[in-house]
Parts: sequence; C-alpha cells; structure tokens
Amino acid sequence: MKTQILNIAEKSTHMKPIRSSFSIRPFVDFLREKIASGSTGLRMQQLQSVLDRIMEFEDWDQEISPEKAPAFQELFELIYMTFSAPITDENENVWALAMPFTPNIYFGTNALYRFMEKQAGEVKDSLMSAEKRAEKEMTRLSMIYALIFKKLYGFSFATKDDVIYNVQDEATGQNKYYKVELDSRFVDIEFEGKLPDINFENRQMLEDTRFEAMATIQKFLPLDKFRFSGFSLINVKDITAEHVIEKIKDIIVNLNPGQFVYNDIANALKEIMGNGHLDVMLMPVLKVNDKLVTNCFEGLNSGMQHTCNKYGLPVHAFLEAIEAFTKDPQIIFRKDVAEPRAGEDELFKILREIGVQGVAVLPIYFQKELVGVLSIIAKGDNVLDESLLSAIEPAIPLLEQLLQTTIDDFKITLDNTVKEKFTSLQPAVEWRFNEVAFDYLQGRKHNSRAEVKQVAFPDVYPLYGAIDIRNSTLERNNALKADMQHQLRLLSQVWEKLREQQEMGLISEMIFKTRQWETRIQDFITSDDEFQLNLFFEEEVAPFLKHFRQTHPAAASAIDDYFAAIGPTGEAHSNRRNLEESFQMINQTISNLLEQMNIEIQSAYPCYFEKYRSDGIEYDIYIGQSVTPDKEFHPLYLRNLRLWQLNSMALIAKLTRSLQAQLPKPLQTTQLIFIHANTIDISFRSDEHRFDVEGAYNIRYEMIKKRIDKVLIKGSDERLTQPGKIALVYFQQKDVEEYISHIHFLQSQGILKDEIEYLDLEELQGVNGLKALRVAVALEDEDITDLHVTAEGQLAELSRIQA
Repeated sequence: MKTQILNIAEKSTHMKPIRSSFSIRPFVDFLREKIASGSTGLRMQQLQSVLDRIMEFEDWDQEISPEKAPAFQELFELIYMTFSAPITDENENVWALAMPFTPNIYFGTNALYRFMEKQAGEVKDSLMSAEKRAEKEMTRLSMIYALIFKKLYGFSFATKDDVIYNVQDEATGQNKYYKVELDSRFVDIEFEGKLPDINFENRQMLEDTRFEAMATIQKFLPLDKFRFSGFSLINVKDITAEHVIEKIKDIIVNLNPGQFVYNDIANALKEIMGNGHLDVMLMPVLKVNDKLVTNCFEGLNSGMQHTCNKYGLPVHAFLEAIEAFTKDPQIIFRKDVAEPRAGEDELFKILREIGVQGVAVLPIYFQKELVGVLSIIAKGDNVLDESLLSAIEPAIPLLEQLLQTTIDDFKITLDNTVKEKFTSLQPAVEWRFNEVAFDYLQGRKHNSRAEVKQVAFPDVYPLYGAIDIRNSTLERNNALKADMQHQLRLLSQVWEKLREQQEMGLISEMIFKTRQWETRIQDFITSDDEFQLNLFFEEEVAPFLKHFRQTHPAAASAIDDYFAAIGPTGEAHSNRRNLEESFQMINQTISNLLEQMNIEIQSAYPCYFEKYRSDGIEYDIYIGQSVTPDKEFHPLYLRNLRLWQLNSMALIAKLTRSLQAQLPKPLQTTQLIFIHANTIDISFRSDEHRFDVEGAYNIRYEMIKKRIDKVLIKGSDERLTQPGKIALVYFQQKDVEEYISHIHFLQSQGILKDEIEYLDLEELQGVNGLKALRVAVALEDEDITDLHVTAEGQLAELSRIQA
C-alpha cells in the first residue's frame, strides 16, 4: 500500500472543476455517531479503537493537501483496515481514497496503482479515452447532484454509483472491463448563500440525466456555489466476464435479419478468456440435404477464412474435418498436438506442420441438436488450458441461441427462395393458402379424414403477355446442322489420316458413309436425320476409332483431337453453344426486368404474377378483389396494369435490340399481348403446383393463349408477331379501346411510333373472329432509361385521360 497522488484525468478538458478538499472529519463524525448509537460488541470496540488512534494524529481535523498526504499514510492504512477484512490481500484488492468527485487519488492498494498506471508510471490512456470522457463526465455530475439532493434536501433519486472502464491488458493485448464503484458517504457539502427551494414533484427532470436536463440543474444550482470536503472510497472490480456476457447478450437480442456478428462474438470470447494469442472460430452447422454448407450468407465464415489464411491452413481440409466432427461430435481438447495419436484426424498432421501448439473443438447443442462448432487454436506454448473453457462456459447458452437463430434464418431464407423461384406461392395470394391450411389443421382435430379445401380466386381479370425469340426452332435446326456438318468434316479429315496409316477397305467404306451424310443434311436436317446420324457416330464411328487408337498408337493424336472437338465444349458444339448462350442472355434480361417491374406493380395494387419460360418468356397476371380482399379494387388499378404491360413490352423490345452486339448469336424477339376483357375464375392445382383456369368458358381463354403465338394475318403468309413491334390480339373493338388510349399516351412520350395497324387474323382451330392491332416500338432512340414509366406516373396520366 502506498500514498501517491495520482491524477487519472490530468489531460481531460471535459471535467467540470469543483471546490473540493480532502478531509477525514466526515469519517470521524460517522464513527462517533456509530459508537454513540449504543450498540455493543467487538465491532464497536474496534471502531472505538480506530477513533482513539485517529485522535493521536496531529492535525487530523485539518484539510489534507496533496503535499501533506504522505505524512498521513498510517492514518490512511487505518481507514483501509476499517473497511477491509484482515485476511484481504491488498495486492489483489483494488481500493483507494480520493478527493471527493475529483480525479485525485491520495492513497491506494498496490493493486490499485497497478490498475491505474502503465509500466512507465503514467496513467493508462484508456482510463479516460476521448470517446468516453463526455459520457463519464455526465455520470460524475449525476452522482454529485444526487449527493447534493440527498444531503441538503433529503431527496433521493436513482443514479449510477459506478463507472465501467475498459483497459487493454499490456501482457495479452485483450480488453479487460472494470467497474469502478464510488462511495461518497464521507463527504460534507456546504453552499454559499441561501439554498434555493426546489419543487421535487418535478421528479422526471431530476431523474433525467441527459445533457439538457443536467444543464438546467446546473443553472439552478451552479457547482461553484458548493464546497465538498471529506473523501470518497473507490473500489474496482474486474467484471470482464460479466460485461462481455452482457455484450454478447445485447448483440444477440438486437440482432437484425441478415446481420452477421460472428467475428464480434469470436472477439468477445477472446476477451473472456483473456488471451490474445488464441484464434476463435464459431461456425453454425448449416446443412442442405444433410451436407454441411458454408458461405450461405455474406461474411458468415469470414473469421474462419481469415484464420485459415493466417496459418496457411487449407480451408477445404478444415471444412472436411468439421464435417467429420459433426457426424460424431465429441469434445476435443489437446494442449499439445506435437505428439501424434493413434486414429487422429488428418487435420492434426496439418496443424503440426503449420506450427499450431494446441487446439480445442467444442460441439454446441440446442435442445439436444447439434447447432454449431466452437474451435480454438493456439500457436504459443502453454497457452491453452482448461481454465479457458471454464471462462467461456457462461456464454455457451447465448451461443446456442445465436447459432439456432442463424440456422432458423438460413432455413427461412432457403424456404422463401424456393417459394419465390420454384413455386407459385406468392405474397399476393399467400394469405389464402394460410387460411386454407389453418382450416385444414382445425378440421383435423375433429375429423382425421378432413381434406384440404381448394384455393380459388373468382372473378379476376387476366393479363397475358409473351416475348418469343423469333424463329427459335429454325435457329436451333440451323445450329444443329452447322455443328453436324462441321463434325462430319472433322471426321473426314480423321479418316484420311487413318488411311495414310493403314490401307483398309473398312476405312474407305467409312469415308463413303461420311460423305453420304454430308450430302444428306446439306439442305435440311430432320429429327429422324438427327437420330440416325447420332446412331452412326455412336455405334459405328466411336467404336472403330477407339479400337484403331489402341492398335495404331501413331493415330492417337488425330483421334484424340477429334473426340475433344465433338465434346460439349469442343468446336463441333460451338453453334449450339452460342445459340443457347444467346437464349439464356435474352431470357435472363427479360426475366430480371419483369421481376423488377413486378415490384412496382405490386406496390400499386397486389396481384398474382407468374412468368414461365418457353423459347422466350410468357407471363400471366391476375388482378381483382378476390386476390386482395383487404384493399378495395378499382378499375383504375386494372388500367394501370394494362399501361404497365404495354410499357414493359416496349422496354423489352428496346433492351433485346440493344443486346444484339453482345450475343454470340444475334437473335430478335417478338412481343404479344392477348386482351381478355372479362373476368375469369382460377384455382390452384396441387398436382402441378400452379394456378389454372376453371370452367368451360375460362378454359377457352387458355386455349386461345396457346394458339395465337404463330397466328397469320388473314389472307397472307405473314406472321402477326414481328421483331420491333407489339401485337395485341382481341375479339371486340370495345376490348381494345382502353389499350388504344394507352398507345396514344406512349406515342406522345416517344416510346411507340405513330402508326397503328388494324388487322384481321386467320381462323384457328375452334377460334373464329380474332382481330389484332400492331404498333412499332421507337427503337432508334438509344436512351432506354426514359422508357420506364413509373406506376405513380401512370396513375396520374390515367386520371388525366379518364377526366
């Protein structure tokens, strides 16, 4: 123990000065009052002995300046003995006497000065870190005024009597957290002048320690009017474990969907263990089809990646070891991995090679199910010991919850993705599925044979659109023919090289057959031609070449080049590969655009939107009161949707045209809309997991959709659908009038060209009297950003048109 003046906030400019002096008179008054209470026993005898000993010190009742403090060390030790048990180790007990509400420490235990000072004797910077000074000053002022109210006004209100400090341990580099408790019972307060009256009914202001309220209190009771004398007791407790546990709890409680905090949790665990020479990895057990998966979310396994990179540990080896561990989870704790053990995993050999000294792997369970793996790697000698595991044990229940939350989030994300991308269960109609599912569950309580009701939506308005890739069948046939011709040319070259190796009649026959095929598919290739030609390649050519390669090694190079060329990535597949890549680029562009625009139309009025891929992209939209019963349906929403349909078709035509330069095989698209003015009924077909129409009349709508994609203009061989144009098919003139008004609007915006073609269509099987109109898209304008007319703009324009 020692007497040494230590100013823990010497460089601080935030601390408001107060008039304060160090004195033991309040403590003596406390002892006298305690002894005079009439209590008896050893405790009172001890207090009387302390009081008698204090009376022997000269000038005990005077203020003790910092310069005089060393002369009173024995008195200070006497005070310390009064508050501490005789067996307390002062090298462990962090305790001090300080001038009231100032950062000046007069006397303390050796442990206190070790806590406060650096090795060089200076105060640790982290004790009064800049970002915490204002907060700590607010806490200090709150404690000062709480004491003023209690001693001068007899009014108490709740306030903090402690401050949390984080100090970086110089040995380990880890943060340690301490609670500094301040006991100001032995402080007297004097006020200059008449003490103002206070209405304590306004408790809210007094209990509010925010800056605004504290500023008001300071104006009413300025600190420079007060004088404080006595001393404050300071007790410092290491609360690292409790504080970090609370920090982990806060992280988990305030966790937002999609937020990943595993690196923060790993760092917190290192703080609990108090060792910076450890690497901690916390990994949730996420599985798809019973196989461990990683990197499911951005940043989830960045800590694992960092640690593996740091040690040069192959990530795949670590993951293989973790996957094997999850199949037979048992605690692994090895302080020293230098000595091989029988039956150990291959990972331990790798750990030895990269210099790892110790490793611990802990399975973490939630409700008896494995939810995660905690790995601790130590590179230094004697770093890993059992006490570290004991230190993190209180955090295990929190880790269980975090890991289970991550697993739940992963499952929900996976389910939502499946629902969004692969099923017809969309948010606009999900409410109805929920109702039917609930009714089914309720029915099962009373009848085990209860059946699921049909999910149906009556009286909905249908909108159908199709974006088709022009001449897709012909393009596929041409690509196939070109590749087949190229393969036959390559094959002819191989036959010639083989004949140079050895003159065989069979080779001459194969040359003859190959040339026959070249002639046969020169103009056109049918499905039967394709089948027969593939049969020739597989059953005649391939066995012959493989056998010839074995018996004539000199021909191996030519034969190998041929087989490489006809493989999926070879040159004999280049035309089909380029065509498929072009198909994918066009369809992906269209699909992405429709998904983005679907978000907009759903914000205007929720509706069912389903798109599906053929050679291009087709979509069905159903809108009506039965789909969204909680929001009143108005024809305005239908008009808005029809304008969106025209606008989106124009944008798609523009986009696909702009893609031409990027496509391996240039392709064009056609845009088709079928107008059906009346409502239909739809229901969900469980066997196909999609919605379908109900009733004979409604089925006719579906039949027409499937037959109009290649319809011809009446009296001609011209297809209705043409690149760069939007075709609209309808029955009655009144059905198309609304679309015509929308066309005029888009023409005024420069999106569509001025001319509108009115056409009669050829009769289809079971369908007569179809009409169409066709309008060209203004493709010349290279700026496509202006084509996107927002839903808000559409509604405003529609209101104007309606007016």
